[in-house]
Amino acid sequence: MMNLIKMEWYKLRTAKLFLVLSAVVFGFNMLIAMLAPIASRLMMPGMDIPAVKLSEVITNPFSLGLPLILIYISAVSYLYLDFSGGYIKNIAGQVHSRGSLILSKFVVLSIHNLILFAVCVLSCVLGNAVAGNLNVDDAVAGGVLTFVIKWLLSLAICSILMFFAVGIRNKIIAIILAVVFSTGSLSLLYLGINTAVANIFKTENFDLGNYLPDSLINSVSVTSNTLVVNAIVVSVIFITVFVMLTSITFKKKDVK
Repeated sequence: MMNLIKMEWYKLRTAKLFLVLSAVVFGFNMLIAMLAPIASRLMMPGMDIPAVKLSEVITNPFSLGLPLILIYISAVSYLYLDFSGGYIKNIAGQVHSRGSLILSKFVVLSIHNLILFAVCVLSCVLGNAVAGNLNVDDAVAGGVLTFVIKWLLSLAICSILMFFAVGIRNKIIAIILAVVFSTGSLSLLYLGINTAVANIFKTENFDLGNYLPDSLINSVSVTSNTLVVNAIVVSVIFITVFVMLTSITFKKKDVK
């Protein structure tokens, strides 16, 4: 298992797209963080622009949502790398269980997301620090915990992408879903379902987004104690279910 993880790690750290997207995420995030306070001062001259809290930067380091799109696309590209290069056909017959291939991919996928999440935070912190617009507040610990939970939610989303990229072996669908999940395109669908449930069951307390990872990643907060338990439980359930589905589907298909 460790040898498989080492091989997957080698493939990830030598993948050109991963390196390029990491640099793009870093540069874009840092640029936006630097320009945001400058733009605010130009648009509202004479007004005191409040400094950005460090806890808020750690909690939500995804400037304009673009980094999340790139993170998920990078994840799909990594997951499909074996099929596009024909490597999986050679290695699949050399392991005792194909399920171990899936587990090793998921372990390295978790490292992939953690690295890019850390790149997002670091670039935002540096950008705001260069602009003189960063304030170290007392809620940093809560920000770090929220960061960890959002990382878990991103793995829940990526487990769905892994099912389509590795289990079903359809990179196009996986990329489309990556864009859909990262842009919040399903929010209108959730709103429609919430409205239907409210009308049918005469309740206003139901919100489907509270039980789905793509919505929770934008709303969970340890600092304000918002949907923390939901986020953790949903992450565990989605990861478990879709990693198992991917493993089962992968085992049943011939490796080509």
